[in-house]
Amino acid sequence: MNATVIFNYAFMYFVLFLVVPSVIIVFAMTCIKFFKSEKIQTEGVIIELTPEKTKAKFSALTARLNEIARGKYNVLYGASLGSILDVKSDNNHHTYENIKNCQLDYVILDEQSSVKLVITDPEHNTPENSDFIDSSLAKVGVNVIHISDNKQCDDLLVRELLVA
Repeated sequence: MNATVIFNYAFMYFVLFLVVPSVIIVFAMTCIKFFKSEKIQTEGVIIELTPEKTKAKFSALTARLNEIARGKYNVLYGASLGSILDVKSDNNHHTYENIKNCQLDYVILDEQSSVKLVITDPEHNTPENSDFIDSSLAKVGVNVIHISDNKQCDDLLVRELLVA
């Protein structure tokens, strides 16, 4: 046999039996790595409840809202805009996605479960979603109050908007 033929066969078997399986194994391991869902480990992590974080910001407002709403209104906490609004037009999928992503902190409902007032924190939504909340709720005649760390919610304003 000629030396070039032997080298050609050696190269062909080298590629066939060493390179191709190596490439297949590397590809399979890469797929497993990227598509494997990792379980979040909580062992060895110290987790504690910190009521002082929520107490300062939300407990006073929650107590005041419960006092204002007592008997006449119900307060829904942590709702999304999609839970109180319905999209009639099915040609605008972007609007439907926006509605699902908008978070409302407090929704005040009357006895007939119609929405009277929405109180939301702008930090929980993007500026675009906050504008979307304002415009979409204004179309259906619902008032929106934006609260944040530096702006307190006024009881008189809440009572005035509920009566209107």
